[in-house]
Amino acid sequence: MASVLSQCVDCGKTHPPRAALNPSPFDSLLSRQLLPNASESAAIRDFLQDTDAEIASREHTIDRLLCEVAELRRRSDYHKAVIAPIRRVPPEVMAEIFLHLTAIEAKAGSDWRQCAQEERLFRQEYMVRPIVHKAPLVFCEISRKWRCIAISTPSLWYSLSLRCGNRKTPTGNSLCEMWLQRSGSLPLSIRLYPQPSRFWERRKIIDDSEDIMKTILSVAKRWRFLDLDGLPASSYNVLRGHLPDSVPMLETLFVRHRQRPPFAEIARLTPWAGLCGAPKLLRLYIDTICEANIMGQGEQSTFSWSRLTHINAGDCSVDDCLQFLAGASMAVACRFRVTRPSSAHHPPILHHALQTLEVQVDGSTSLDPWWSCLTCAELSTLSIDSDMISQGLPSFIARTGGTIEDLTLMRSSLDDNQFMACLANMPFLRHLTVFETGASTQFTAQVWESLTWAAAKDSPPPLTPNLESLYLQGAIHSSHKSIARVLKSRLRVADRQEMPLALKTVTVEFWRNISESAFNKLMAFREWGLQMNVDSLGEEDDGSEAEDDSDNDG
Repeated sequence: MASVLSQCVDCGKTHPPRAALNPSPFDSLLSRQLLPNASESAAIRDFLQDTDAEIASREHTIDRLLCEVAELRRRSDYHKAVIAPIRRVPPEVMAEIFLHLTAIEAKAGSDWRQCAQEERLFRQEYMVRPIVHKAPLVFCEISRKWRCIAISTPSLWYSLSLRCGNRKTPTGNSLCEMWLQRSGSLPLSIRLYPQPSRFWERRKIIDDSEDIMKTILSVAKRWRFLDLDGLPASSYNVLRGHLPDSVPMLETLFVRHRQRPPFAEIARLTPWAGLCGAPKLLRLYIDTICEANIMGQGEQSTFSWSRLTHINAGDCSVDDCLQFLAGASMAVACRFRVTRPSSAHHPPILHHALQTLEVQVDGSTSLDPWWSCLTCAELSTLSIDSDMISQGLPSFIARTGGTIEDLTLMRSSLDDNQFMACLANMPFLRHLTVFETGASTQFTAQVWESLTWAAAKDSPPPLTPNLESLYLQGAIHSSHKSIARVLKSRLRVADRQEMPLALKTVTVEFWRNISESAFNKLMAFREWGLQMNVDSLGEEDDGSEAEDDSDNDG
């Protein structure tokens, strides 16, 4: 007969009724709450000893029962595992599940998304970091079957992001060797970067990075994605003179030095000059070109420049950049950091594929030779960071600007007429970013006037009629009234033509403090659906921005 279950008033759980306890011989004394005499007190103490002994006995019984329950649960789990549905999943399906889980964890743990925009372009893959309690290493800890499936699936091990000198993984080179061995013959994606450390720990980082570099050098013919980010200078000595004649699978090469090395070490930091061929290379990032001759001549060319689609090169001369563009006829995105001038004359270059061009100039190097010989037929994004931009840029945009949709100017020295000449030759410009310095004042009243729609319905459109976003930092000679007139005129035209407003985002950062009234007038455009952002920095305003608050155009 099944036992009757009831809810316990003490634990709140439902279980069979507990056994009745013998009544206390002192119930009458307890109910009357009288003080016991000496003989009664002695009897109570004897009763308490018996009760405590019974409690200890039953607690021992509970401990024994808990151990029996734990053993029964293990036995149940073992038997459930034998008939579990996952044991009937074919190994190839389990391998596919492992691959998806590894990709999810690699994406969640990726740190390259925090890199600068120009670096993300070259780090398009999610690299697998070797962490014991995460995929794919965790699959080897579950069961013999799972371990066998994981080890026999090379696709789990072709990608590796390894921190050199990591104190938590003292056997970094052994881990790298194991990883590469399990990858079979697949093309490899490898990223190496140093562990942040104190001065006395740098020796470990140097030794670890050199050992790991020797290990990956042995599989150089399987490199597909190679990312060397901030490794010690001595690591590159391992490659120098030992690279194979060709790296036939290499598609992306990313080499960045966290600090610019001394000039005497530059040559040995670029071992790629001795490389005869990388026929599949598409993306190249090298932040220290310097005097290293990686261009080559004829059949001795280091890379197949005609195949490159993305280039990011630093420490270049103007002539280096032009050689890149002349050789890389399929490049769609190029970014150069120019540090040295060039006196060499270069023949005209007509580039039919380039869509994104970003140039940062350090020092007083002039880019005029560049703009005079370069023409880009499909350029859509142009970013220039230089304080030596003069007549050359407007002439370049006059030949190229018909396709430009995104323009960024930083530290440029263009005057009003030159700047408006550039805008006039970019009829499809949609995004404009300007960072003004003390020597550059692109946005004056004359420029704002050229961006304003006239009141007449049949009036011709202003410059940049399709502008969608404007970011202006500095606003040295910009009045809030001029800005408001431009915005209001574009709102009026959009409403008159019953079409959505093209301009969606405006950000203005004044290098001076503007009045609260001027700030409120500009921020009021948010009520019209415009994403308006205004900030003011610098010295107190002289009050001109606060005058004439009743101006209707404001």
